[in-house]
Amino acid sequence: MHIRGVAILLMLAMCSIAAAQGGIDPAEALANKGQIDEHAAVKASSEILIAAPTEKVWRLLVDIDGWPKWQPNVSAAKIAGPLNQGTEFKWTAGGTKITSRLALVKPGEELAWSGKALHATAIHVWQLRPTADGGTVVSTRESMSGFMLKVFYSSKDLEKSQKAWLDALKREAER
Repeated sequence: MHIRGVAILLMLAMCSIAAAQGGIDPAEALANKGQIDEHAAVKASSEILIAAPTEKVWRLLVDIDGWPKWQPNVSAAKIAGPLNQGTEFKWTAGGTKITSRLALVKPGEELAWSGKALHATAIHVWQLRPTADGGTVVSTRESMSGFMLKVFYSSKDLEKSQKAWLDALKREAER
């Protein structure tokens, strides 16, 4: 079979899978369940303890338009509607323009989205847990996949980025 024939068969198979899932993008389907792509080329998990109530941390995290005020790596962010599953937001981080879609919104507990930039797809999941002393444990998991992504970006790079996000969130929440 020629390469073109294989490519057509693969494309038909992908269309069948998408149709069976109701047209939902595979990354979005995982994010809807609060899961990342465990088979992605790049993935990382990080956690931090913040000495602030969960409600305050949640407000900062879901105020997407306000991210550039406290997150130095984010230069622009704009949500296109209410904080609901399916709402799209566009943002720029590290000079890269990203289009994301909220996939899971459990107020005060969990937030997940999928996003696309250039030739990469990401899934980002945030979880908040209150502590007995009124603080919050924030954990984040993220996966990224895409053509040649691993050549330019590693799991260590992603982990470093997550830690910077968490540190900025902690600074702002504890102010």
